[in-house]
Amino acid sequence: MKTTLFLLCCTLLLLSACQTTETLNTWSDDSQSHRFSKVLVMAVLKEPVYRKLLEQKLVDALKAEGINAEATSNLYPDKDVLDEAMIDAAMKKTAADSVMVIRLVDTRKETVYTPGTVYVPGGYGGRYGYGYYGYYGGGYSAISTPGYSTEYNIATVESTVFSAATNKRAWSTITETTETSVNAAIDSYIKVIGKSVKASGLF
Repeated sequence: MKTTLFLLCCTLLLLSACQTTETLNTWSDDSQSHRFSKVLVMAVLKEPVYRKLLEQKLVDALKAEGINAEATSNLYPDKDVLDEAMIDAAMKKTAADSVMVIRLVDTRKETVYTPGTVYVPGGYGGRYGYGYYGYYGGGYSAISTPGYSTEYNIATVESTVFSAATNKRAWSTITETTETSVNAAIDSYIKVIGKSVKASGLF
């Protein structure tokens, strides 16, 4: 029993430590030699609450990596969609020389079934120690847990940095996040993307 519980705990720890966001592809402009000093972060999400949450968490992650950043939702908290003039004004106001756009390019669902388990008291080691009736009766005292299904949302996101001076793409990466909720997906994405932007060498 102790061995079973130990293995179960180890499995849960390993699952909780698993990275649910992976990088599928990264591109960079080899001709881009200028290092940017500040980036304006823009997320394309229809839900304003999640857009603000994603932008702010990304800004915090970039700042933790030593990158100066500003979220457009801080400048236009009541706007869902920004036009080009508003973005240009935001860049001038914040003195940003680059723009980072986060777009959801694909989403799908996947259901994973986890089968139930059965445990019989006495297990294999002590099943004969209580005589024939203990052995017989023990067969009726099995402890079972039901199986269950978990639905995962798989989101493919493209994160792209543009130069404000040339209005050209300088760097982009595509990531895939598998999570059960939007908040968990955002947290998982943030853990990966902040370090990726830092590794790009653009800032």
